[in-house]
Amino acid sequence: MAKISNQGSYPAVSPADSDYIIGTDASDDNATKTFDFLGISNYVKSKLALSAPSVLSAKSTTNQEPSGVDTALQVTFGAAQGTVSDPVMLAADGTITFNQTGLYLINGFGNFERQGSSGGVTLTIWRVLLDSVQVGNVKGVDLSNTGIMLPYEVTVPISITTAGTELTYEIMRDSSGVNGGGLYIHETDGPWADVPSASIDIYKIGV
Repeated sequence: MAKISNQGSYPAVSPADSDYIIGTDASDDNATKTFDFLGISNYVKSKLALSAPSVLSAKSTTNQEPSGVDTALQVTFGAAQGTVSDPVMLAADGTITFNQTGLYLINGFGNFERQGSSGGVTLTIWRVLLDSVQVGNVKGVDLSNTGIMLPYEVTVPISITTAGTELTYEIMRDSSGVNGGGLYIHETDGPWADVPSASIDIYKIGV
């Protein structure tokens, strides 16, 4: 009898729901029986416990304005949270440290505005960094007047393979525009809370 590894005698194919494999039925005195892939798939799904608990939720209630053009400002998200024993911790300067490896889901928000005087066009740009190295593209918003609020929100997955990895965000007023623009809180008069200048929510995805 040829070995299973002999692909000439047993050619490899992609499994279908109605295909069978041989196994042992422990509930029937270890009798040898066949199992179809659809049944195996349903069994595996029933045993998976997918979850995405929140490991960090923070927001800033202060305006965040670069000191001048072409000068980067690290985005903050309020007071420090967490310790090295937590999956994720936040420093007061906005540095997010992943203390545990794994797959995370990150929801980031920034409220871009221009306050003060009008005149000219502002270009506020921003970027994301992992361990001080930019990831993804630089993005930006143009604002020609005050009184315009542009909320930007994005949710992305991120795989952390090294404990201690740091995530930071930066904004900058580009010198192609006037010296204005940043992340601002927006005060409301109604019963709801004010719009934060920036916020971050992180979930750890587990099986």
